[in-house]
Amino acid sequence: MEFTNHFHVPLPLEETWKLMLDVPRILPCLPGARLKEALGDDKYLGSVSVKLGPIKLAFDGQAELVRKDDERHIAWLRGSGLDPKGRGSAQSEFSFALVPAAGGGTDVTVATQLQLSGAVAQYGRGSGMIAEVAGHILKQFEHNLAASLQDDADAAEPAAPMPGTPAQPAATAPGEPAAPRLAAVPGSAPASPEAQALLLQAQAVLAQAQAVLAATQQALNQNRRGAGRTAPPPQELNMLSIGMKAFWSQFKQGVGGLFGRR
Repeated sequence: MEFTNHFHVPLPLEETWKLMLDVPRILPCLPGARLKEALGDDKYLGSVSVKLGPIKLAFDGQAELVRKDDERHIAWLRGSGLDPKGRGSAQSEFSFALVPAAGGGTDVTVATQLQLSGAVAQYGRGSGMIAEVAGHILKQFEHNLAASLQDDADAAEPAAPMPGTPAQPAATAPGEPAAPRLAAVPGSAPASPEAQALLLQAQAVLAQAQAVLAATQQALNQNRRGAGRTAPPPQELNMLSIGMKAFWSQFKQGVGGLFGRR
């Protein structure tokens, strides 16, 4: 029996041609097909199963790329298989021809010649059913292949930054502190050298304050454990807190004035 089917690949002609010749890549997209081993010289060992009405047929066998025409983009293949339950065998010769599609991508035409022998040959009498099932399988193959290609494209595309996410600063040399940056205020001029200098001073004071607070916390913890050491007097902590608040107030006023300049 002979029948012809068509499907579409969303890739340019040359890319589709290379893809169709990559059997291990495309075979998982074909429903019911499984690649067991690549034998070399364009020969492959595998199995295929198909359901015709209430009957499920399966064949274990070999497929071979017999010939290909790179200029015309046509390839010829041959396959044969035996039913594991001893109900017969199948032999097929088929070709696929590629042409550019009018709306983009590539159209593929598959021409198949199929011969069944043994008990399974009775299912071949309804060749119309077999051709219909083959067309349905190729439609599923078309859908699976397109989805697989889309997954590959999504994996290769770098993730876009989320809206509102600030750009990452340039990398610095190992051991070199990152340069401080002031966030831009909408509608304001770029940060001036005075603002950058003020920020550096603020960072230095904050670092010292954090060190003092850490030492104070450590002393308090030791005092609670009865280590015999006393924490800094409360008035010193109050002075530190007042000084930090006064500095921070001046810092915010200075930065606001620098950014408010046009």
